[in-house]
Amino acid sequence: MSEPPPIRVVLFSEVNSKLGAPFLSILAEHPLVRLVGVVTSPPGKLCPYFIGEEDQVDLEKQAGERGVPLFRPAKVNDPGLIRELAALRPDYFLTGNYQQILKPDLLAVPAVTSINFHPSPLPRYAGWAPFFWTVKEGERDSGVTAIEMTPEIDGGPVVMQKRIRLAGDETALEVRESHTIANVALLRQLLPRLIAREYPTTPQDPTRRSYFGKPGDRDYWLDFGGPTDTVLRTVRAGYRSPGAYVHTDRGDQLTVLTAEDAGQAFPAPDVPGTLRTESGALYAATADGWLRLWSLDVHGQERPAHVADGTTRFDTRFRARAHA
Repeated sequence: MSEPPPIRVVLFSEVNSKLGAPFLSILAEHPLVRLVGVVTSPPGKLCPYFIGEEDQVDLEKQAGERGVPLFRPAKVNDPGLIRELAALRPDYFLTGNYQQILKPDLLAVPAVTSINFHPSPLPRYAGWAPFFWTVKEGERDSGVTAIEMTPEIDGGPVVMQKRIRLAGDETALEVRESHTIANVALLRQLLPRLIAREYPTTPQDPTRRSYFGKPGDRDYWLDFGGPTDTVLRTVRAGYRSPGAYVHTDRGDQLTVLTAEDAGQAFPAPDVPGTLRTESGALYAATADGWLRLWSLDVHGQERPAHVADGTTRFDTRFRARAHA
């Protein structure tokens, strides 16, 4: 029995994506795949998820080393780009961590279909930054999903899915990394079906859909007037960039990187946000207990937690983050 002909694939991902980098390698090295193009971020734009991290990747360099045509459009649905991609005669568009929306005219280009690899158990956690919202919401049942792309964001039928059980104490960075590994495994598992052009699909249940937008300053703000568990989830969701933040009664902005529940280590304070120092350790009161603050972000570096002399409490009123 003869092997099926190689499938022709265009990959869409951000230029510094740590999901896009292994995707590109897998597709370029597979004997039954021809990677005929890579569409990535416009020049000068980086995906914020990976800025400042060690082991930076560069999809432009990766594609160039392999002789794969690269496209860096400001607007991915530009008619000129659509014509260029159509000339590549792709069977599939595959997207992973690509932050522009592909509209119907572009989705109509591949001969077979377009598939997106999303880091959540769709239909739950559709939209932006699922790793952040998974931690922020205290989710334990997570996963990754490959779907056929439709005009509805993250709303197409499910092609394949992997479940991930979380311990509940992960940071958003740890969730992102575990989900990246799972999505890479999902691509490897799905490729034989794509090559055979035989893959079952299952419609998503719209009654179970949850959608989250891009996190804003309020989502990263630490409300010490709330319960301990809620404050801790926000700390873990913000780790490590841009970090969860709070203002002191002196007006200083602090970015808290790590903390833990200290229970009823001290008598309940009259005012949530009250600070206490014991044996060099810094504690902050919440609505139902105390947190020990372990580390803060100081000029981009993680440092042991301390506050300036004269600071006695955290401000429990929301104030937007002061950006440098």
